[in-house]
Amino acid sequence: MAIKAFNSVAGFSVGETPANIILSNGYITTNGATFTANIAALGVLTDNLYYANGVPWDLQEPAGANTQIQFNDDQDFGASSKLTFDTATSNLDVDGNITLSTGKYYGDGSQLTGIDSSGIANGTSNVRIPAADGNIELNVGGGLEANITSTGVNVAGTLNVVGTSVLTGIVTVPSTSGAIDIALGTPTQGSLTSNALTLTTASSVSNSIAQLNTVLGKLVPASPPAFPGGITLAVDSLSTYRMTNFTQTDNTDSGGKSVAGGSTVSKVRRSSSYTTNAITNVGPGDSGTITALLNGVNAGQRILTTSLDGNGTYSNLIISNNVDYNSVDSSVAAGFWSVFTADTAGTVSAGWNEIQVTDSAASDTGTPDWYYDGSSPGTPQFSSTSITADSTPSYTYSSTVPHYNNTNAFTIAATVNRLSGDMYPTSDNFVTGSSGGAFSAPASVSYATAGVTTPLAQNLHVASGGQAISTTAAVISGFGSSASGPSLNCFNSYATGSQSFAPGSTVLYKTGTSSSSSRIEEANVYIGSTIGSGSGLAFRIENPGSTDNPSFSASAGAFDSQNGPLQTYDATVVADSLAHNVTDYTSGFLPAGPDLSGQGSSQYFTFKVIRTSVSKFDVKFSGTVAGLWIAVPGSTIDSAANATNGWVDMSTSYAGSGVPGANTGAGGNGSDGCALGGVVPLNSSQSNQSFTATFGTVSTSSTATNEIYIRIKLTSGQSISALSLESASN
Repeated sequence: MAIKAFNSVAGFSVGETPANIILSNGYITTNGATFTANIAALGVLTDNLYYANGVPWDLQEPAGANTQIQFNDDQDFGASSKLTFDTATSNLDVDGNITLSTGKYYGDGSQLTGIDSSGIANGTSNVRIPAADGNIELNVGGGLEANITSTGVNVAGTLNVVGTSVLTGIVTVPSTSGAIDIALGTPTQGSLTSNALTLTTASSVSNSIAQLNTVLGKLVPASPPAFPGGITLAVDSLSTYRMTNFTQTDNTDSGGKSVAGGSTVSKVRRSSSYTTNAITNVGPGDSGTITALLNGVNAGQRILTTSLDGNGTYSNLIISNNVDYNSVDSSVAAGFWSVFTADTAGTVSAGWNEIQVTDSAASDTGTPDWYYDGSSPGTPQFSSTSITADSTPSYTYSSTVPHYNNTNAFTIAATVNRLSGDMYPTSDNFVTGSSGGAFSAPASVSYATAGVTTPLAQNLHVASGGQAISTTAAVISGFGSSASGPSLNCFNSYATGSQSFAPGSTVLYKTGTSSSSSRIEEANVYIGSTIGSGSGLAFRIENPGSTDNPSFSASAGAFDSQNGPLQTYDATVVADSLAHNVTDYTSGFLPAGPDLSGQGSSQYFTFKVIRTSVSKFDVKFSGTVAGLWIAVPGSTIDSAANATNGWVDMSTSYAGSGVPGANTGAGGNGSDGCALGGVVPLNSSQSNQSFTATFGTVSTSSTATNEIYIRIKLTSGQSISALSLESASN
């Protein structure tokens, strides 16, 4: 049975409800209880415990956060995030310093961080590594005594070696003089003194070796130049062109050989094969490996030996003249040195390439590069060709026949293809002209004037299409005719295409009225040497008649070369030829002229010269004539040769004295001949022949006008190519 609740230990006041003090489960519930003896209990359940003075008991919980280590903080539990312990990793973390007055750190220290990386110091002596992965400095008493670098150990003071020291590098002990201050010491063999030089035990190693080398240098002959001996390796037979605009192939090992479109390239080959110059008579010829590197790849190799048997071709490498140096230079003693000669030859792929020759016993050549242009666009071709006369022509006339003068320019047009491959010319004038016939060289055509974009595209108009071009060709100066014309040339850097432009008709041309011994000019017949006194031209006059010896009058007017009139019995001077002319110039000629097909069978050319004191002179000509007569208007010859109207004949000899003329009654000598020293052969071709005409006792000074008339007859097929008046040769 359960224990009844104990309600009171001291009774109850009247009117109050009893309160339970001891519950049925044995728990005591009261506002206060005082015990004078010990309390024995299995457990105490309370929210508050107090000291006898009423101060609550201080039962503290751990300070700080999880993993923070507890410590006495002024009689209280303390904790900090700078001191932690992780049970999962067993890591103790301290953010701050750890000070050991006694004791040691144990372990290998491999995980320690935050240690001063610059060095370890004890007073003014220290070991320092100033930079990561840098030199190690050893300082004693504030001074740098040793410095360990990647190349060795530098010691400032004396290096004392106790025991055996094995040195695998070079020991350098410089002095203030720069010499190696390692003394020779006492030799165990031989002597330091000879008739060559004197050394002592205190002599430095460097100076001693230098002295010995000087002596040996006087005994050993000069060596050949070491490969490549100052000779620059170069690829043979290179040309210069411009690169078109495309992505170039770079076969080289060094790379980066591409150039911008439009760049001038001075090292171009149009063949896959190549050769280089030779590196001649270099050494050493008895050691070393010689290698040809084509685009960085071994393209031939040979090891040279003391047998001097290196001559031969090893792929692209060619070795020759592998001999004793004495064979090359007889002044060098045999047996000391040897030489060889090296060059290269081979084939490459299209694009940029490079070659180098190396010598393991000496040095290497440079690496010349070149561009192998394997493109083949072919020869430029012309199409749609035309040549057109000047739209505003200008003429110079002769014998009423128009001729183009040199102010005229014909227009030439065409379409041209195959302008480029990988390359194109360095000149912007890709079309040039050549003179021909009646034309000077046409003006050059540039890419800009033709409307071609530069730099050119690769293989421009090779597969199809073409570029229209237009230019002009001026008519040449001079006097003549031609059915041929100028030509155009197109150069694409691979080949030159040419095209002639025939005008389709015979072009007549004439500029000016100048004359010469080899030129026929009707307004200015050439006077080659002095004839009497006076000046002025010899010029054609209007024809006085249709017969051999027509009547005439003094002071005849000059013939109008443009308007004439040209009589049916007039010969013509056309295209630098005085000729019997029945040509129809209305067709087949440029410019078109008159129709002369109705001209007579006998045609004449009459001209005059004005001079005083002339009694004889020469007529010089090349060609064939049917007759040649002379007259002196106003002289006594007029009546002495009245039967021929005063004309005396150069195809008949002068009678020897007096006034020429058959009319003796009028003072003539009985003959109409005036040829002196030989007659003019009629109807017989002559070449630069001179014939003398004489007036006998008559002088031009005896006439009022001082004129001399010369009349030439031409029949079918006859012409004169040169005509002049000269001083009398007889």
